Order: sequence, then structure tokens, then C-alpha cells
Amino acid sequence: MAIVRCEVCGKPIMHVRPPGYSSKPHPPVGHPDSGVVCGKADCENPGLVWLKLDEESEYVEGHRVFGIHTKTAKVRVQ
Repeated sequence: MAIVRCEVCGKPIMHVRPPGYSSKPHPPVGHPDSGVVCGKADCENPGLVWLKLDEESEYVEGHRVFGIHTKTAKVRVQ
């Protein structure tokens, strides 16, 4: 499952075996005004989506909707 982190917090660190995360993040639709916020506890920067390696393969094939791992993103509302 994908994880959301901002440019400052960067790529998530894997504490388990591979598959790890892709080497570059993907901006959510509407970034930086999408309402997707970094999942780090004290961060409220616009979030970027880091895909796991198997999800990255799906992305290359044209898939664009991915689940987000629990407690790894926050949503800013109007």
C-alpha cells in the first residue's frame, strides 16, 4: 500500500523486507492543492505518494488509483 510523505520528510523508511518503495514519488491529482497531506505526525505539508515496487509496476501499466496504508496520510478539507 502507498504511503504519503512531503518533499521535506522524503521517502519512507522500510522496517521490513522488500518490496521497498519506488525511487521517486508521484504527485496526487491537484498537487500541491489536492488536500493530501504528509502522514508524518507533526507535518502538514502537501503530500506526495510513494508507491511500493509492485504498485510502481501497475503505475507504469496505467493504473492510477492506489490504497493508502493506515495512518500514513492526512486530508486537508475546505
